[in-house]
Amino acid sequence: MAIAQDTFGTYRENGFHGQVSTIDVADIVSGSMLSEVGFARAVVRGSEDRTFGAVTGTTTAGDVAGITVRSLATESTSVPTNPPAYEFGYGVGDHASVLRRGRMYAVCIGGASTGGSVHVVINTAGGEELGQLRGVATDSGEATPVPYTIELNQAKWLYDVADGEIGEIQLDGILSA
Repeated sequence: MAIAQDTFGTYRENGFHGQVSTIDVADIVSGSMLSEVGFARAVVRGSEDRTFGAVTGTTTAGDVAGITVRSLATESTSVPTNPPAYEFGYGVGDHASVLRRGRMYAVCIGGASTGGSVHVVINTAGGEELGQLRGVATDSGEATPVPYTIELNQAKWLYDVADGEIGEIQLDGILSA
């Protein structure tokens, strides 16, 4: 006798931070990491071919090589805690995959609206980690503001997403300044 399955919607609309979200043809390149970078973080091209590094305070949209893709073959860089929590991402020398065109899931800092711009944190003085993705631009708020984010002009949030939740982004090719 067959068992009826009634849980088809259990994991619908869920995804993992840094997971490629479609089976459409995506442009993903790989290379060696020059610095530690978490999943679903913007990275810049390194000084050598097929190398990537973390964004910095001087990074422009034209410097961004893409967004790091989650790899299930990567071990955690931390020991488990209680409740179980691990640090995930790529370490120095790790071989990383970077999405240049396609869709992926990522945590959105600050929330975003459907079709909204994707902003990358380039200054940790704003309280977030380098390379994280935001739905809105931020700066220091001073008379001469120091930018905390840059806008990726060929990237957008596909759906409304709340602050700290996982949303879906679309990258439409190599970014430009």
